[in-house]
Amino acid sequence: MEKNLFREVYRQVCGLALKDCPPSSLSGLLHGYLSVYSMVRVYPGLEDEYGSLWDIHDRIREIARVIQELLTDKDLPVDTRAGYVVDLMDAYLLYSDIKFLDVALDAAYEILIPKGSNKILLPCRTPNICQLLCNCYYFTGDAACGELVGHLITEMLGHTRDCLRGDLFSWWEVIRLYDDVIGMMELPLEVRRRLSEERERLQVWIVQLEDEKIERFRHVDEELRFDVEFFNILAKRAFVECNEAYGRWK
Repeated sequence: MEKNLFREVYRQVCGLALKDCPPSSLSGLLHGYLSVYSMVRVYPGLEDEYGSLWDIHDRIREIARVIQELLTDKDLPVDTRAGYVVDLMDAYLLYSDIKFLDVALDAAYEILIPKGSNKILLPCRTPNICQLLCNCYYFTGDAACGELVGHLITEMLGHTRDCLRGDLFSWWEVIRLYDDVIGMMELPLEVRRRLSEERERLQVWIVQLEDEKIERFRHVDEELRFDVEFFNILAKRAFVECNEAYGRWK
């Protein structure tokens, strides 16, 4: 990836007013900034290019506050709300504002446990719900969440081949999160084998899809450089490239 391309995209994204950013773009914007924050925190010399750690931190907090406000709308589709909850939890991991986590956990269990029930009842079987369960397990140690997401992961295997191209990104994140938070050792041996194979297959697909998007991006109008999902892709790749460069230097 050309560093100049990411710098230009980052410059334009930094100029975005959040009021002009549609809610559907906030997740990509947040996670792009989370990657930039991690990159600058690990490599402080990059502050000259991407701004101070505090400025990036403040931008993440600003985005998280908008997401927190969106969660007050309980008429949103359940999958959309679940996605916002996951975003707020991800922001908490960086910002460490307990209010973010409290709001996110309250909303999470509103989604997972309907009124009048005392147990988790899944409203749908989507990547957002899987990530929500993983995060609840991580923050609370709720064994029921860990068990349920294991079942959902098992159900998902084999179905990703029929997914729309865009859905592959979401399932890829689910598999990575499950492995990091709960661990595939919780699954039966045969399921672990299939999940490992699916993870490798999806990784190849994800790289191809990202490469295609980057190539298309090089031939579009300047105004499309505000695509925040593209910003998220470039930010993650920039962090990986920094790690690789640092490793060679070491």
